[in-house]
Amino acid sequence: FNGVYLNNSRLFETEYFDTERVEVLRGPQGTLYGRNTTAGVVNVLSKKADDTLSGFIDASYGDYEYIRTRGAVNVPITDNLWQRFSVFYTSRDGYVDNVFTGDDIDDRDMYAVRSSTTFMFGERTEMNLAIQYFDEDSNRMRGSNNYCANDPDGVLGCLPNRGQPTDQGANTNGTVGGFLLNSVSTATGLNYPNETGLDSFRPNDIRDVNFDFTPQYEADETIISLEINHELDNYTLHSLTGYHESTLDARNDYDMTVNEALWPTSVTYQRGPDGPSTVNYLQQNDRANTEPEQWSQEFRINSDFDGDINFMAGAFYLHYESDVHFYVYSSALALYGETFDIPEEQWVFDNYDEGYELETWAMFGELYWSLTEKMDLTVGLRYTDEQKETERRVVYLAFLDDADTLTPYESDSDEVTGKVNLNYHFTDEVMVYGTLARSYKGGGFNPISPDSDLLNPELGGDPGLAFFEPEYINSIEFGAKTRLLDNTMQANVTAFYYDYEDLQVSKIVNQTSLNENMDADIFGMEAEILWAPNQHWNFMMNLSYLDSELGDYETFDPADPNQMGTVDGILSAGNQNILFSDDCPGGTGSCSGIPVNVEDNQLPNAPEYSVYIAGSYSFFLDNGMRWDISASYYWQDEFYTRIYNTEDDLLDNWDVWNASTTLNSAEEDWYAEAWVRNIADDDHYTGQYLQDAAVGLYRSVQLLEPRTYGVTLGYRFQ
Repeated sequence: FNGVYLNNSRLFETEYFDTERVEVLRGPQGTLYGRNTTAGVVNVLSKKADDTLSGFIDASYGDYEYIRTRGAVNVPITDNLWQRFSVFYTSRDGYVDNVFTGDDIDDRDMYAVRSSTTFMFGERTEMNLAIQYFDEDSNRMRGSNNYCANDPDGVLGCLPNRGQPTDQGANTNGTVGGFLLNSVSTATGLNYPNETGLDSFRPNDIRDVNFDFTPQYEADETIISLEINHELDNYTLHSLTGYHESTLDARNDYDMTVNEALWPTSVTYQRGPDGPSTVNYLQQNDRANTEPEQWSQEFRINSDFDGDINFMAGAFYLHYESDVHFYVYSSALALYGETFDIPEEQWVFDNYDEGYELETWAMFGELYWSLTEKMDLTVGLRYTDEQKETERRVVYLAFLDDADTLTPYESDSDEVTGKVNLNYHFTDEVMVYGTLARSYKGGGFNPISPDSDLLNPELGGDPGLAFFEPEYINSIEFGAKTRLLDNTMQANVTAFYYDYEDLQVSKIVNQTSLNENMDADIFGMEAEILWAPNQHWNFMMNLSYLDSELGDYETFDPADPNQMGTVDGILSAGNQNILFSDDCPGGTGSCSGIPVNVEDNQLPNAPEYSVYIAGSYSFFLDNGMRWDISASYYWQDEFYTRIYNTEDDLLDNWDVWNASTTLNSAEEDWYAEAWVRNIADDDHYTGQYLQDAAVGLYRSVQLLEPRTYGVTLGYRFQ
């Protein structure tokens, strides 16, 4: 945001408002500014205050009781002090119906305010201060629905490689809730039944759910950026100070269903900020709670010599810290605690990350050399040093281990990276370029309990999984940036090849986000075309092609431990699955799963083809007004959501049509727009992820938003 690197931002939730532009830098970065990256940089630049009295306001209303208001006002206080205030507010009803409560959920209620101040100290010094606050209080869901091929034996909960049915639930006998209930039944002689997964009601409509806990989503964020630029005769000095803090408190239905099998007794259990609940059936909800805080400082100096050689040199520092909790509250855990006289404070699972700290600093720079009038060379280098540390406790059932014991973890890394770029200008309208670059992302530690079977060699585990290595990328990119047809067309084409070493890929195993390192290759091509043949027509087209392959690497699939798509040889221990097989690594006889080689598999979330096409036509009316009609179409190829590339991992291709029409006043000080999105009202899956064994390995899916329509009225002044 305004050049400030954000380690854990709320850009996922918020909206863009009063934005000057969004810069997208593809591939390895880090010799130019900020923190080193492997995939690229997205830099959101807000509008700065200037010396004009101006502003705007717009208001939108649509179906689902959609209301959005945005506005800004810019005021020159003195000749050298300018102030800008901007705001947005968005509210709408949910797109999902909860048949259990009769309420719609997954709504939005959020706003943000920003203050932007510009100070001019003479003609050579400019200071820009931006302060932004964002707040959301919604019942946002983490997924629109879930699907499962029911496991009738109650071992895995959901069977792998059965396609994607949406009308079945996980067999509770294969979950931690079922494990606890079976233990209580054995100890008391009473029947505490488990759901088979086929008993509870499951809606047929993909946008309907059956939840006994309404999601709660509370988030806020403060971002401050202070940028100072001072010009000397042949240099520009640049300072960028950043501060960021946020909180997130998100609660969801953990098993995403209503268990209808009733118990012979009731139990009361605490659910954190949502208070106690007294029930006589299995009820579970989770809570993710984080409070990150960071500050950063960056200095740069740029030269402006008359000769052929110039340079930029910089330094970067970032300190980030946070506490992270992931809680699971369960009536089965409370019942177990009551039955076996467990202290009440341990009737909760808490994946606890205390005092996580990241401290990183870097020196970087670029040399710019005009080799000829048409050829420019850029050489960049960066040195980065990173240190990470934390204390963690990752035990699902806190009473099975010392609930107060935290395990310390530390990770250090440093690296030299860089790039070489060559540009050649054939003409003023055609430039070609080639770039070689190398960058890296620091390694770290996996949140695994020292007692976990994943680290135990006698059970087929790997002690090395406690840590993961840095990720490296070697990049080659060639392209052309052109302006054609008398400057009516801008056409940019790019081809790139990424060679990843130790790419960091994560999966959920035994309530643990486990990062693994594997090699990967990506070849891609992109084309971006803008064409305005005359004053009436405007066209845009983006084309993308990706060919991605993983390298030689063996890892087990949590969804299919025996690689047979069955439950043969698998024992459910509630919060984990154990396979007994002679094929377990090292001849141990038991393990979490048989490794499968993912070589040549596609990377997750990497569709081979995607297309975006948009066009508009403008009518110029006799009274000076302008009437615009526009439409856009997006199509995305099928893609896999996990590295295993199984049938269940594959999501179909999908597309969406949008359209709008806008009437602009002759002075362009007001406009009225009518719009519709997802014209066909399609229910496409756009993403999914596999849940943990503790809830039966069901899959949560994300859906394309349904058809929405509305109107927007706007006014500008200057």
